[in-house]
Amino acid sequence: MAEAAGTNGAGPGGAGLQGDAGSYRPGRRAVLRCGAAAGAGAVGSALVPAVVQRAVAGSRTGGRTVAVLGGGVGGLTAAHELAERGFEVSVYEQRRLGGKARSVSVPGTGSGGRRDLPGELGHRAVFGFYHHLFDTLRRIPLPAGAGSALDNLVEVPEWRLSRAGGHEDVTLPFSLEARRLDVDLLQRLLLGAADQFLRLPPGERLALARRLTVLLTSSHERSLGQWEHTPWTDFLSVRDNSREFSTVWGRAPALLGALKPELASTRTCGQAMESVLLSLMRRGTGAPPVQIFDAPTSQAWFDPWERHLRTLGVRFAMAHTVDALELRGGVVTAARARTPTGTARIEADWFVVALPTERARLLWDEPVRRADPRLAAMDLLQTNWCQGVQFFLRRPTPLARGHILHPDAPWALASVSQAQFWREDFARTWGDGQVHDRLSVDINDWDEPGPLHGKPARRCTRREIAQEVWAQLKASLEDTGREALPHGILHSWYLSPAVAGDDDAVGRGDAELVNTEPYLRNDAGSWAHRPDATTAIGNMFLAAEYVRTYSNVDFACMETACEAARRAANAVLEAARSGAEPAQLFPGYRPPELEAARRLDAARYRLGLPHLLDARPPARQAV
Repeated sequence: MAEAAGTNGAGPGGAGLQGDAGSYRPGRRAVLRCGAAAGAGAVGSALVPAVVQRAVAGSRTGGRTVAVLGGGVGGLTAAHELAERGFEVSVYEQRRLGGKARSVSVPGTGSGGRRDLPGELGHRAVFGFYHHLFDTLRRIPLPAGAGSALDNLVEVPEWRLSRAGGHEDVTLPFSLEARRLDVDLLQRLLLGAADQFLRLPPGERLALARRLTVLLTSSHERSLGQWEHTPWTDFLSVRDNSREFSTVWGRAPALLGALKPELASTRTCGQAMESVLLSLMRRGTGAPPVQIFDAPTSQAWFDPWERHLRTLGVRFAMAHTVDALELRGGVVTAARARTPTGTARIEADWFVVALPTERARLLWDEPVRRADPRLAAMDLLQTNWCQGVQFFLRRPTPLARGHILHPDAPWALASVSQAQFWREDFARTWGDGQVHDRLSVDINDWDEPGPLHGKPARRCTRREIAQEVWAQLKASLEDTGREALPHGILHSWYLSPAVAGDDDAVGRGDAELVNTEPYLRNDAGSWAHRPDATTAIGNMFLAAEYVRTYSNVDFACMETACEAARRAANAVLEAARSGAEPAQLFPGYRPPELEAARRLDAARYRLGLPHLLDARPPARQAV
């Protein structure tokens, strides 16, 4: 994970908010499960978007047709907001609705009336610091009045840091009410915490606390002007510290998101760290720190979302690969798409481009770049691999009651045993009846050689990747003598279909695998290369991971896609001179206790002085 420049909720569209944003309210079934409502109450103040400042010749006003190019979280959110406000919306999607958040199935694995084995492109953690996503989920009704898609989320009781080398794991319980504190658990909690604490030399413990305090009390100006341009490992001086320090703290961005620690923006990482910390304290939204869907993501979220959007009049055109835009008079007159039967010309009054980074910038041909030169800066944005492998197990194997981070694994693995959270019996619902659990593992580092085959993941065959990940999991989970993945438990495995390539050529060393669905990488300085949701092209707007967002996060995730899409929808409303209420925007939560320290730091930054706890003077950058 990583975060963004709207550190304090400021940015185009509004100023910061001092209290809880209140975007999370548990749905009806969640209230019944918990016994009482745990939400933050009524929705708090929304940010009203600024008036779109443009006067492009030939721009149409009052038009009601919208073409949304891309059916991921951003595209569906934009369609939802605009359809609710009376626009005629069509969504054009290449694959299946949901984009990188969708579920996948393992072809040909279902028998006896059961469905094919389910898979995900990631393990779909829904964090408590999300705001826009909760609001969207609450507005997606389930069939037969069974509540909303928000009700399909269940709380994850804990996270675990699983270390290799014979050291005790650390379990972080999010709620001791959800996990009975017996003597064994208490002993493991204390042993793990003490082991991790004592492995860092005393000087490094103090230095780490000081650096993290600097981040938490830095002003918005310093975050954008200094930390945005500072790589994470430079900020922590990883090269000057121990291997233990580097393994856990230096690699943290790789474990939590599609980031390279040696390149990642410290601003982004700092916002992620602050958001996680506040979420653990139930500050901001009142939501549980981590939740997960109680079924495959498409079943729990995208299928009911599609049904609801259709009731709002949204039209879906699948198997459409958009590959060009037509411009005339400073506006988009049409988009062109490849289809299984030929080509299609897409006409509309307004266009919302909700394609990911690598596909969107293919649309920016010379006429588009002349119309909006800022889009050319997207060529400087980098993407990263973050794909997963699913292991299907012959018996229930809840390795932890939540996600597990494996910092010592060369490939920076993160895993979760998902069947324990799903409402349907796994063996009766999916596969051949022999599979009782599914271990989902994200591979976050595809460039580090693995110990089993001595090659980075991108240079391994699919089978070698599965073997390597299994070996790295066992090294992490079984290093203290407890058997976690016994012989014979593995039924089968499935690598994300986003990983493409010729296994024979890869095995010979003649080629590498290809990632067809990479994630935006928040490198230091990348904020300057990212556009806003509005463009200089009068009827074209952007709703995807690369769009600047101004709440509490800006790394590639479901929340930022949802916020970017709301900003795009509001820009359409403004340009179309619609009188409809804008889509609600939620600012990030600002702890009032830190405001005085941040104001002091803002004054110091304006004077060219370092943070009060930082001896290094800032290399000033334009904010």
